[in-house]
Amino acid sequence: MHAIDWAIVAAYLVIAVGIGLYFTRKASKGTADFFVAGRSLPWWIAGTSIVATTFSTDTPLFVTRLTREQGVWGNWYWWALILGSTATVFFFARLWRRTGAQTDIEFVALRYDPGPAREGLRIFKALFEGIGKNIIVLASVSIAAKTLFATLLGLDNTPVFTVPLVDFAVTQTDAVLIVLAAVALGYSLLSGLYGVAYTDLIQFALAMLGAIWLMALAMDRPEFTQLTQEQTAFLPDFTGDDAPTMLLSIVFFAWLGLHWWDLAPGRGYVVQRLLATRNERHATLAFLWFAFCLYVVRPWPWIVVALVSLALFPPGGTVSDEAAYPAMIDALMGPGLKGLMAAAMLAAYMSTFDTHLNWGASYLVNDVYKPYFAKRASERHLVAVSRYVMLALAVLTLLTVPLLGGIKEAYQYLAVVLGGIGTVMILRWYWWRVTAWSEISAMAAVLVIANTVSLFMVAAPDATTLEQDAWWAARLATTIFGTTAVWITVTLLTSRTPTPAAIQFYERMRIPGPGWSRVAQHTNTEPTPGSAGRFTACLLGWLCGSACLIALLLGTGSLLFAHWPKAAIFAGIAIVTGLVVLKTLPVVLADELNANTPKPAAPQDAH
Repeated sequence: MHAIDWAIVAAYLVIAVGIGLYFTRKASKGTADFFVAGRSLPWWIAGTSIVATTFSTDTPLFVTRLTREQGVWGNWYWWALILGSTATVFFFARLWRRTGAQTDIEFVALRYDPGPAREGLRIFKALFEGIGKNIIVLASVSIAAKTLFATLLGLDNTPVFTVPLVDFAVTQTDAVLIVLAAVALGYSLLSGLYGVAYTDLIQFALAMLGAIWLMALAMDRPEFTQLTQEQTAFLPDFTGDDAPTMLLSIVFFAWLGLHWWDLAPGRGYVVQRLLATRNERHATLAFLWFAFCLYVVRPWPWIVVALVSLALFPPGGTVSDEAAYPAMIDALMGPGLKGLMAAAMLAAYMSTFDTHLNWGASYLVNDVYKPYFAKRASERHLVAVSRYVMLALAVLTLLTVPLLGGIKEAYQYLAVVLGGIGTVMILRWYWWRVTAWSEISAMAAVLVIANTVSLFMVAAPDATTLEQDAWWAARLATTIFGTTAVWITVTLLTSRTPTPAAIQFYERMRIPGPGWSRVAQHTNTEPTPGSAGRFTACLLGWLCGSACLIALLLGTGSLLFAHWPKAAIFAGIAIVTGLVVLKTLPVVLADELNANTPKPAAPQDAH
């Protein structure tokens, strides 16, 4: 890189630190400010912050690998999540904001009766999500960052120094990773979610500007006009009757039919942003904006570059599928532009890193330390502990990086584990019979089943990508259906009458749908006006919202590839379904309770 490139990178780092310093005083007031930004975020900041966090250094590498291995249609692995995202918009976003919680795990204390089951579940989930899953995600992001930095910054694996005692050689890429992690840790320690959310705005703008510019450069090359119909097809070829076609059908069914279930109710940092919005309306619009940016704005710059990279860096050559994206940056972008892209990628890494540190610390402090070890601690003390926890998570992440495999493999393992508990995470909102034991049995079953099938349902070492994905689909289906059978059985055996916690939860939340009808009759609690029609509106909005996003996604691709008739058809579908969404949104949001009901009572702590 040239001096101007390094100057652009340095400017971003200075701005990020400046934002952290600006919000330090606000974030230090208490945990509500540190973890949910004082519930002050407007929808466009909260939504942009979510999509910026999902845009990390591993994301373009992951999409590039999918596209190079299978063509455009391979991206249905994550495009299928549209169904889950729109379900969050219409069924869950406003309800999360209504809880008044600080984390999604605090939901356990609001929904279930006090006792060993509830408290054990809350602690286990906080440790599992805050440490286990969090560290795996952060480590996979860091692996991708090393690949990017090595190409963009011209680094290699030459050791810079050796860590005493453990005899670990720190390479040039390791050193850059440590510096960036330290900067992200520094400003997020100072400013909490305020700094995280506002730096995300800059990060997303930089990232999209760089990605779109790179796409334009790729489209200007003759290789773009030589792309084949097979490479640009939106769907795989299902016309054959051979084994590969059968495998394709299995994989596609898993993507569209199962893969999105665990995403639908929302989780992790996504819920954290929803809880940080001003009210239920802002929470719903934030997630709608996020879904639009994620599935319509973000995909094609990466996909187009990945397709052109097949000609410049053929598969099987010296450049791996995941390293093809940074190789394209290096090949097509000159001084200034490369610095812009480098800053965007560095910002992408820091955005994800700071989010996961803040979010993981919120679990460990709000759901473990505060209720069970420091009930009377001051807010100043809790913020101080939160900062120490973030520091510990950062160190654990950097130590885990050398132990993790590839990016796709890490994602697929998490998809199997999280997919297994998707049904209980959805129905605990909409079915009164779900209890803490339902979730406990689901968590226990998924850990046993997912890890067992990961040992025995594996492809041969020389298997094709399609065969590997088919085995993943089999693991996912086995885990989901096996886990669901276990927890529903436990629920039916242990939950026969509405519990006090379930009654209190319904009176506070007034969730529409048939799953709470018995509780409503039991308590003579009137549902909010129009609740029956509201559930129908949610269902219609979900279906039409999914169709609209898919039409916009594929219509944009049709325009880029000059498939004009397809573009016209998708435009028509998007207009019709979009109008339906605009009609249903006011109905869905009509039951907003924030302005009319008191804040939900704080959950009872364990005794």
